[in-house]
Amino acid sequence: MIDDTQPRLIIAQPLTQHGFAPYGELVSAEASSSTGINGGTAQRIEQAMDLAGHGGTACMALFRTQGHAAPLRLSAFERHCLGSQTFVPLGQSRCLAVVTSGAHAPDEERIEAFIVEPGQGITLRRGVWHHPLLTQDAADVLVIERHAAAIDCEVVAITGHFIVTLPPARER
Repeated sequence: MIDDTQPRLIIAQPLTQHGFAPYGELVSAEASSSTGINGGTAQRIEQAMDLAGHGGTACMALFRTQGHAAPLRLSAFERHCLGSQTFVPLGQSRCLAVVTSGAHAPDEERIEAFIVEPGQGITLRRGVWHHPLLTQDAADVLVIERHAAAIDCEVVAITGHFIVTLPPARER
Protein backbone atom coordinates (compact mmCIF):
# COMPACT_ATOMS: atom_id res chain seq x y z
CA MET A 1 0.00 0.00 0.00
CA ILE A 2 1.23 3.52 -0.83
CA ASP A 3 2.09 5.83 2.10
CA ASP A 4 0.14 9.03 1.38
CA THR A 5 1.92 11.09 4.03
CA GLN A 6 5.24 11.43 2.19
CA PRO A 7 5.73 11.72 -1.57
CA ARG A 8 7.57 8.80 -3.13
CA LEU A 9 10.65 9.97 -5.03
CA ILE A 10 11.16 8.37 -8.45
CA ILE A 11 14.58 9.01 -9.99
CA ALA A 12 14.44 9.01 -13.79
CA GLN A 13 16.85 6.54 -15.35
CA PRO A 14 18.62 6.57 -18.70
CA LEU A 15 16.53 5.07 -21.47
CA THR A 16 17.76 1.66 -22.64
CA GLN A 17 15.99 -0.98 -24.71
CA HIS A 18 16.40 -3.51 -21.92
CA GLY A 19 14.99 -1.23 -19.21
CA PHE A 20 12.10 0.01 -21.34
CA ALA A 21 11.20 -3.43 -22.80
CA PRO A 22 8.18 -4.07 -20.52
CA TYR A 23 6.50 -0.94 -21.92
CA GLY A 24 7.54 -0.75 -25.56
CA GLU A 25 10.45 -0.12 -27.87
CA LEU A 26 13.33 2.34 -27.96
CA VAL A 27 13.49 4.38 -31.17
CA SER A 28 17.08 5.25 -32.14
CA ALA A 29 19.62 4.59 -34.85
CA GLU A 30 21.71 2.60 -32.38
CA ALA A 31 18.82 0.41 -31.18
CA SER A 32 17.43 -0.57 -34.57
CA SER A 33 18.66 -2.49 -37.57
CA SER A 34 18.97 -0.54 -40.78
CA THR A 35 19.08 -1.04 -44.51
CA GLY A 36 21.15 1.01 -46.92
CA ILE A 37 18.97 2.94 -49.42
CA ASN A 38 19.22 5.68 -52.05
CA GLY A 39 22.39 4.31 -53.59
CA GLY A 40 24.10 4.09 -50.21
CA THR A 41 23.54 7.74 -49.24
CA ALA A 42 21.09 6.95 -46.44
CA GLN A 43 20.04 4.29 -43.97
CA ARG A 44 16.42 3.23 -43.51
CA ILE A 45 15.59 2.43 -39.90
CA GLU A 46 12.11 0.97 -39.41
CA GLN A 47 9.92 0.31 -36.45
CA ALA A 48 6.52 -1.34 -36.75
CA MET A 49 3.57 0.30 -35.01
CA ASP A 50 0.22 -1.13 -33.96
CA LEU A 51 -2.31 1.37 -35.36
CA ALA A 52 -4.70 -0.24 -37.83
CA GLY A 53 -7.06 -2.18 -35.55
CA HIS A 54 -10.69 -1.16 -35.04
CA GLY A 55 -10.72 1.13 -38.07
CA GLY A 56 -7.69 3.20 -37.02
CA THR A 57 -5.16 4.81 -39.30
CA ALA A 58 -1.74 6.31 -38.67
CA CYS A 59 -1.73 9.95 -37.62
CA MET A 60 1.29 12.18 -37.17
CA ALA A 61 1.05 15.20 -34.88
CA LEU A 62 3.39 17.78 -33.43
CA PHE A 63 2.97 18.40 -29.70
CA ARG A 64 4.39 21.76 -28.60
CA THR A 65 5.06 21.62 -24.87
CA GLN A 66 5.73 24.33 -22.33
CA GLY A 67 8.23 22.26 -20.36
CA HIS A 68 8.40 21.50 -16.66
CA ALA A 69 11.58 21.64 -14.61
CA ALA A 70 12.27 18.68 -12.34
CA PRO A 71 11.20 17.73 -9.76
CA LEU A 72 7.78 16.96 -11.21
CA ARG A 73 4.65 15.93 -9.30
CA LEU A 74 2.65 13.17 -10.99
CA SER A 75 -1.12 13.54 -11.20
CA ALA A 76 -2.64 11.00 -13.59
CA PHE A 77 -1.87 8.20 -15.99
CA GLU A 78 -3.43 7.43 -19.35
CA ARG A 79 -3.43 4.54 -21.76
CA HIS A 80 -4.51 3.82 -25.32
CA CYS A 81 -5.97 0.32 -25.68
CA LEU A 82 -6.50 0.33 -29.45
CA GLY A 83 -3.05 1.35 -30.68
CA SER A 84 0.56 2.11 -29.91
CA GLN A 85 1.99 5.62 -29.59
CA THR A 86 5.43 6.92 -30.60
CA PHE A 87 7.10 10.03 -29.15
CA VAL A 88 10.23 11.56 -30.71
CA PRO A 89 11.56 14.82 -29.23
CA LEU A 90 12.83 17.14 -31.98
CA GLY A 91 16.06 19.12 -31.89
CA GLN A 92 17.92 19.03 -28.59
CA SER A 93 14.78 18.45 -26.54
CA ARG A 94 14.55 15.88 -23.75
CA CYS A 95 11.41 14.34 -22.36
CA LEU A 96 10.50 12.01 -19.56
CA ALA A 97 8.62 8.78 -20.11
CA VAL A 98 6.85 7.90 -16.86
CA VAL A 99 5.24 4.47 -17.16
CA THR A 100 3.78 1.64 -15.14
CA SER A 101 2.01 -1.67 -15.53
CA GLY A 102 -1.53 -2.55 -14.49
CA ALA A 103 -4.48 -4.36 -16.02
CA HIS A 104 -7.40 -2.11 -15.03
CA ALA A 105 -5.61 0.81 -13.34
CA PRO A 106 -2.04 2.10 -13.08
CA ASP A 107 0.05 0.05 -10.64
CA GLU A 108 1.35 2.81 -8.37
CA GLU A 109 3.87 0.42 -6.80
CA ARG A 110 5.68 -0.04 -10.13
CA ILE A 111 6.04 3.48 -11.55
CA GLU A 112 9.28 4.01 -13.50
CA ALA A 113 10.66 7.09 -15.24
CA PHE A 114 13.05 7.19 -18.21
CA ILE A 115 14.98 10.11 -19.69
CA VAL A 116 14.43 10.31 -23.46
CA GLU A 117 17.53 12.10 -24.77
CA PRO A 118 17.96 13.91 -28.10
CA GLY A 119 18.32 11.28 -30.82
CA GLN A 120 16.02 8.85 -29.00
CA GLY A 121 12.30 8.21 -29.02
CA ILE A 122 9.92 5.63 -27.63
CA THR A 123 7.02 3.57 -28.88
CA LEU A 124 4.56 2.66 -26.14
CA ARG A 125 2.69 -0.59 -26.69
CA ARG A 126 -1.09 -0.44 -26.67
CA GLY A 127 -2.51 -0.54 -23.17
CA VAL A 128 0.63 0.77 -21.38
CA TRP A 129 -0.15 3.25 -18.60
CA HIS A 130 1.89 6.44 -18.97
CA HIS A 131 1.87 9.93 -17.55
CA PRO A 132 0.90 12.63 -20.06
CA LEU A 133 3.90 13.97 -21.98
CA LEU A 134 6.54 15.73 -19.87
CA THR A 135 9.46 17.72 -21.31
CA GLN A 136 12.26 19.44 -19.41
CA ASP A 137 12.06 22.64 -21.43
CA ALA A 138 9.65 23.98 -24.02
CA ALA A 139 9.90 21.51 -26.87
CA ASP A 140 8.39 20.12 -30.02
CA VAL A 141 7.71 16.39 -29.94
CA LEU A 142 6.71 14.39 -33.00
CA VAL A 143 3.92 11.95 -32.10
CA ILE A 144 2.72 9.09 -34.27
CA GLU A 145 -0.47 7.50 -33.04
CA ARG A 146 -3.75 5.90 -34.02
CA HIS A 147 -6.49 8.13 -35.41
CA ALA A 148 -10.13 7.05 -35.58
CA ALA A 149 -13.62 8.40 -34.97
CA ALA A 150 -13.71 6.97 -31.44
CA ILE A 151 -11.32 8.52 -28.92
CA ASP A 152 -8.92 5.95 -27.46
CA CYS A 153 -7.60 7.58 -24.30
CA GLU A 154 -8.44 6.37 -20.80
CA VAL A 155 -7.25 8.77 -18.06
CA VAL A 156 -7.05 7.80 -14.36
CA ALA A 157 -6.04 10.07 -11.48
CA ILE A 158 -3.50 8.49 -9.15
CA THR A 159 -4.07 8.32 -5.42
CA GLY A 160 -0.46 8.37 -4.17
CA HIS A 161 1.94 11.30 -4.05
CA PHE A 162 4.86 10.89 -6.45
CA ILE A 163 7.71 13.19 -7.42
CA VAL A 164 9.95 12.47 -10.42
CA THR A 165 13.44 13.93 -10.38
CA LEU A 166 16.59 13.58 -12.44
CA PRO A 167 19.71 11.85 -11.22
CA PRO A 168 22.75 14.00 -10.45
CA ALA A 169 24.41 15.21 -13.68
CA ARG A 170 27.32 12.75 -13.44
CA GLU A 171 24.92 9.76 -13.54
CA ARG A 172 23.14 10.75 -16.75
